Amino acid sequence: MLLRQFRAWFHSHLLSSTSALFMISALSSGCGSGKGPATPEFTPIAPVIVSQPANQSTPMGLLSTFSVGVSGAPLTYQWMKNGAPIPGAISSSSYTTPAVTFADNGAEYTLTISNSLGSATSNPASLTVTARAPQQGDLRFQQVDAASIVNGAAGEEFTNFIGWSGLSFSNAAGTPLSIGPGCPAIGSDQFACNWMLNANSLPAGLSGLSAFYQGFPFDGFSSELETLSAANTVITGLDIQPLSNTFAASWVQTTTDGGFDPTEHTVSAVAFQGAASQDGANGRVITAVSWNNGQVFYLSYGWQNDPSTVYDIQTATATFDTVSAVAQQLAGQGYIITAMGGTAADGILLVGTRVHGDTMPRPIKVIDVPQDGGPAVLNERGYAVVGLLYNLDNNGNLLANYWIGER
Repeated sequence: MLLRQFRAWFHSHLLSSTSALFMISALSSGCGSGKGPATPEFTPIAPVIVSQPANQSTPMGLLSTFSVGVSGAPLTYQWMKNGAPIPGAISSSSYTTPAVTFADNGAEYTLTISNSLGSATSNPASLTVTARAPQQGDLRFQQVDAASIVNGAAGEEFTNFIGWSGLSFSNAAGTPLSIGPGCPAIGSDQFACNWMLNANSLPAGLSGLSAFYQGFPFDGFSSELETLSAANTVITGLDIQPLSNTFAASWVQTTTDGGFDPTEHTVSAVAFQGAASQDGANGRVITAVSWNNGQVFYLSYGWQNDPSTVYDIQTATATFDTVSAVAQQLAGQGYIITAMGGTAADGILLVGTRVHGDTMPRPIKVIDVPQDGGPAVLNERGYAVVGLLYNLDNNGNLLANYWIGER
């Protein structure tokens, strides 16, 4: 009876499963014989590479994972880098690198599997190391290469808000505040002001990040910014509209301590570059910028987890016709666009930030909606939206809608 039960269990749970690797060639019941149970004999299965590893493109400072589909049993594993065995990489058909460096660029990885019947080696997969990723947890870089987006994002919600209203998204990451008409140039009440945004749910296993969008009365500008100066909060976009007694902000908030400290600045347009460069030299990153009565108002943040990194900061002003080219030029010089603001009438302000001396070009993609698709084109490929721009004619018809993404 016990033997029959075992055989039934074996066939239903092992032989029917793709994970069944061994065949039992003989069993002896030994019932009443006085002998102990027989030792099962296993027939090995030859090793075979079922699917090859894919090439990987990974920002400097992040981990990269290679995977191979295999069959056979029993198997031993050995991952190789440039033909040399990787110490300790002997237990799995997947291998995750340490944080990659520029020295790893172009490295080739292979897996050899083996048993008593032979061995099989995968094709080589190459590693391309791209521009440096910001440190994980640093909210000052518009989520570029952050865990929230770098492997693709889902749960997209494209919407808008008006006037002094607001929206919030828990366990989500969002775009910075849109750049567009915002409020009518001639001034009006708050209900004529409008901003667009896009939010994405965090990947499975990731939590503790929320995105917020809100309009406020401009006569409470200083006090509202003070309210948003908590150490776990970084303002990612600003649009100041004094003629409509309105300003709007977007910000990201973490459930951790954060350690971010903001500083407000108001400078003339000609002094903006010099002031920005000084912030970068002091380890600060500009995350939000706007025109305010002909002056440039911006916010820069320090981070207690990284007080020593020195940044190069480059500012630029563009029109709707030139903003795409200016953004691509900054990315080509290694800059992450950490702040964008302004209007079509006054000029669009861009701020690029890079670790001092890091000139490796960054991947950037500009989507002209709708002809190039929508924001999903960026989200699915791991591009963080660093700029969302739209422009209307006098009748409210859409003239242009650009989404700028970086990795």
